[in-house]
Amino acid sequence: MTDDNNEQSDTRQASRLPHKSSCSPKLHLMGPVGPLQDDDRHEAMNLGCMAKKAYSGTSKVPRADEPRERIVAAAREVFIEQGFDLATVRDITMRADVNVAAVNYYFGSKEELISEVLNLMMEPYTHARIEALEKCEASARPGFPILEEVVGALVRPMVQFSRDASGARPLTRLILQIRSRPRESTNRFFIRRVDPAVFRFIDAFSRALPDMQRRDIFWRYNFSIGAIMQVLIDSDPASYRLKQLSGGLCDTDDDEEIIRQLSGFICAGFQAPAIGRRSQ
Repeated sequence: MTDDNNEQSDTRQASRLPHKSSCSPKLHLMGPVGPLQDDDRHEAMNLGCMAKKAYSGTSKVPRADEPRERIVAAAREVFIEQGFDLATVRDITMRADVNVAAVNYYFGSKEELISEVLNLMMEPYTHARIEALEKCEASARPGFPILEEVVGALVRPMVQFSRDASGARPLTRLILQIRSRPRESTNRFFIRRVDPAVFRFIDAFSRALPDMQRRDIFWRYNFSIGAIMQVLIDSDPASYRLKQLSGGLCDTDDDEEIIRQLSGFICAGFQAPAIGRRSQ
């Protein structure tokens, strides 16, 4: 059968696919977030994760009732394994055990599928981060949140919610892909979905450190994110790099220890003397 015949067959089969679900998860960064109990937190950590470990080759994801769910689960695995650029629609649909035309039918394009996967993976972490920041600001004396509490609101959700059910950190891997190989769709995603939360943290750090210039707040926030991402990727069970380098002195399976070390480091960085502008 020729490629043209294959495409015609794909189109005919897509026309027989079930009606698209109208319930696509949305991320609301600016609204209030209810408290997460332990059960809710564990459920959120696994949102969008259809399997406890990554699959390889053409292994299919566990069968779900809805083709749309299988596509998202398969895309998540394929994007983590191959990256956004190398992953193909055919790879994803073979893993999901659906027709190749189903991606366009349910999502419109591969780029929109990327946004859907990112949204599902980042939503629990982003909600938890904003909730923690709001609690921190609500308990602070008017206008002046405590630096250590703002740092905790930044660090703890990133450490805890980056793990999946197997203990790996697939969200960290995807974010590093995005930053190292930017593309228009992921840039748009971060502007729409992530940047509003970033600005809220910049404002909170500015109130916690009223004598620090906003320029320096941005620098130090960015250094903080870099430190967090580095530690998280080096604590992924796929490499355990920090644990190996330290000869086991650094237990990167212990999230509380990671949070404690990162928080102390970041607080010290924010409290360091300001760096003057370079003379011309």
